[in-house]
Amino acid sequence: MKKITLLILVIFSLYSCEDYLTEIPKSTKPIGGINYSDAVASVNGIYTYLRSPYDKRGYANMPFSSLEVQTGQYFPVNFISQETGTFLTYNLNFTGSNSNYQDIWGAYYQGIEAANIALSTIPNINDPELTDSEKSRLLGEAHFLRAYYYFKLVQLFGDIPIKLEPTTSPADGKIGKSPIKDVYEIVIVPDLEFAESADIPFKSLEGRVSLGAIKSLFAKVYITMAGYPLNQTEKFALARDKAKEVISNGSYSLFQSDANLTWFDKLNNSDFDNREEHIFMAQYALNLVNSTMPIYLAPVEGAGKITVSTLHFGGLRPTQQFYDSYAPNDLRAQNRGFFFDEYPNVAGDEIVEFERSVYKYFDKKFIDTAPYSSKNQPLIRYADILLIYAEAQNEAEGSPNAMAYEAINSVRLRAGLSPLSNLDKEQFKTAVLRERAWELTCEGQVWYDMKRTQKAFDGTTFVDLIGYTKPNGKTFTEENIYFPIPQSEIDINPLLGE
Repeated sequence: MKKITLLILVIFSLYSCEDYLTEIPKSTKPIGGINYSDAVASVNGIYTYLRSPYDKRGYANMPFSSLEVQTGQYFPVNFISQETGTFLTYNLNFTGSNSNYQDIWGAYYQGIEAANIALSTIPNINDPELTDSEKSRLLGEAHFLRAYYYFKLVQLFGDIPIKLEPTTSPADGKIGKSPIKDVYEIVIVPDLEFAESADIPFKSLEGRVSLGAIKSLFAKVYITMAGYPLNQTEKFALARDKAKEVISNGSYSLFQSDANLTWFDKLNNSDFDNREEHIFMAQYALNLVNSTMPIYLAPVEGAGKITVSTLHFGGLRPTQQFYDSYAPNDLRAQNRGFFFDEYPNVAGDEIVEFERSVYKYFDKKFIDTAPYSSKNQPLIRYADILLIYAEAQNEAEGSPNAMAYEAINSVRLRAGLSPLSNLDKEQFKTAVLRERAWELTCEGQVWYDMKRTQKAFDGTTFVDLIGYTKPNGKTFTEENIYFPIPQSEIDINPLLGE
């Protein structure tokens, strides 16, 4: 808990559009706030930690990669050392010394500490400019963000410490782990209930927390609680209802191809960030807070050819087994769908060929600005919510209804696939999970699906997660369900090792 303890002097500077992106903790004032600007800035700072797992470390390592390489969908390439956090995870060597796990743990607990500070101070600020409506909005955002960080941590690490007050002394960080069930019932669900009742608009075009994001996260939380390890199957109905509220509101829609752009080129285009399909994203801005995901995934062979940068990292590439699982007519598997293996050079006078790579984050503006990019990172996407509704409704009611078919078929039709019909409960469930594996690939979502369902997609069907052998020959065991708490944290707080 060292990083939490270090945040006892957190304070945030004044608010502006740029501050919303760049706000980081500063130790220039004691904990607390006295006016509207302090309140706004304290909440702005909580958003900072959304980006951390998606920021490249060192030469070519990124914490996000440890959400993908164990799924069987991707393999790591172009790393200097085979002992990086990414390669260790790829080989199912889940160790407490893994730097990726440390980075994720540290970032999300820093976000929780920042949220705790905001939640403890904003209610006591008396400033006419801080209206009741504005105070409600800020507190709602802080509760949502704290729930988001706890949700990620409990899914990845299992039993974790619950801390709902700011740190004021080193002793505050010496707390033990709480059971998974308590993390959901004491923190995540109450935080989202508070956020849902706050004065927050249904949609945000600026990347702030919206009511649509709150209800979407609620749907993701409930469908997770319905699966492993809690197996609270009554939560399927709650997940269904929350997802339905998002769908029925009509504020979001799937990207569609038009005369100017394919839907893939809208999905990876920063001009469409926070629009239409993107419900909630981690925010970036060119030359202010640059995204490193595009350069991390850019094919090594295309460096200085398809972008102006002479260094690409080619961090992850799809396994042949996963790529071959797509139907031949699935647009997502065709060149410049979710993947690509050739692209025009910068001059536009020849085609550059390379090993199959991820196209999902290849923003066209990045061609001229590489290695720098303004591409936001999707955290909650409308396609995800449609598929959550389809799965949850089928599980809750025993068979798919018309709306469930419409939800999954809207995703399939956009991908060029024929609509589904006349499936029984188990057939429909398998179809939805397969669609999630194809649609949400390389977004950090598939690993969570594997854990809650305890199933792995082997390229043909779904098999038990425990005992599943990945394409690289490594086989899952019980010890691969959760990441271990970082050893550096246990060294500081031995209660975490109990």
